[in-house]
Amino acid sequence: MKIIFESKSYKIVKAAILLIAVAMVAYVGYSATQLTVNNSGTVTIFHNWQGITFSPPTSQPTCSTQISYSDTPAAMIWNNIAQGSSASGYICVKNAGGAGSSFSVTTSGAPAGITVTYNGTSTLTSTTLLSTQTSLIDVVVSVALTASTGGFSYTTSIA
Repeated sequence: MKIIFESKSYKIVKAAILLIAVAMVAYVGYSATQLTVNNSGTVTIFHNWQGITFSPPTSQPTCSTQISYSDTPAAMIWNNIAQGSSASGYICVKNAGGAGSSFSVTTSGAPAGITVTYNGTSTLTSTTLLSTQTSLIDVVVSVALTASTGGFSYTTSIA
């Protein structure tokens, strides 16, 4: 009969190492299902329109009370969006021309597995806006489970 004596502290160290190893395996397994995509969207405005971007805001903006409209609004920065989920942001658009006009919104450059919608549709056409009237666009970026990870960009055109 062979008797092996191990100190109590040695057993605790072994148990701690085993626990850390199990936690690491669980973390790697979890992260494999929660990959994120870093992305941004450039907003290009043509003709007599101006805009402001909100990405992602804490609340829906009131476009008529905004004062910092621009011909070259800031890009929409989305930070991380997990595969299989989406994030929302907004663009306020203002008619800077004199007559009543409508605008259309389209996306270009979005890679496979990334969908950008505007008020629930891939291409949006607004109602007619009089001079200085504003319109709110709800922008949703959806990332499919099959989307590649890493950074990407797309362009939103408003004309």
